[in-house]
Amino acid sequence: MRTIFFGDVFGKAGRQTLTQSMDRIIKEYQPDFIIINGENLADGKGLTEKTLKPLLRLGVDAVTGGNHLWDRAESLEFIRSMPNIVKPMNYPAQAPGSVYHTIEKGELKLTVINLCGQVYMPPCDSPFNVFDRWYEGFADQDSCILLDFHAESTAETRAFGWYVDGRVSALLGTHTHIQTADEEILPSGTAYITDVGMTGPHDSVIGMRKHIILEKMSTGVPIRYEASDRGNQINAVCVDMDPQTRRATKITRIRQYVSPREKI
Repeated sequence: MRTIFFGDVFGKAGRQTLTQSMDRIIKEYQPDFIIINGENLADGKGLTEKTLKPLLRLGVDAVTGGNHLWDRAESLEFIRSMPNIVKPMNYPAQAPGSVYHTIEKGELKLTVINLCGQVYMPPCDSPFNVFDRWYEGFADQDSCILLDFHAESTAETRAFGWYVDGRVSALLGTHTHIQTADEEILPSGTAYITDVGMTGPHDSVIGMRKHIILEKMSTGVPIRYEASDRGNQINAVCVDMDPQTRRATKITRIRQYVSPREKI
């Protein structure tokens, strides 16, 4: 079975780029499941019903989060109402969002989970301990497992890849918005990439207008950030999994530029 996972879909530019490209991506790769990281859908911070529902209509099956998932206070009840919005399971139980979500299509099953790293990140529980507790209680032996590991430190993501090798079908890193070129199948069958990258405006500093970030970094003076709308790219991966063994058989990195001449 085949899954497409889109890295951090950032702001209006990311949503429009995804909308513009989805039919072509589906035709080219013919995925069984489509997952996105959606914690940056609403102007780079959080998600809302308005920003997410059009993407669900395009065919998105589940949405993973991260430390920005709850940045929009007006969206907390919406997140609670949507079982396919998957929060980092090492955040407090009271935080809105599902601990995991299993998608079934015919005889195919994919369980989506999400964890945050601890290095250079807001406080959260140990992803190692929390994953172990969840995995020990997860009884569905027919389901492949896709893990979005949302982390700042590449070393932490890499270490966690080795930690879960053979227990999840894929560990796909998010958060840094910079796609890495280290996609591989680990020895026990887990597809791995340190960061899938950002779907959105790459003529930016991780999604924000670059002249604003340059001014902030060069002067130290606080300034209001604004999302960029230039240099749009699709950053994603396509992962093939064997539903019998629940091991990955192939991971393909996708990086596609969306021409500014096209209307988005």
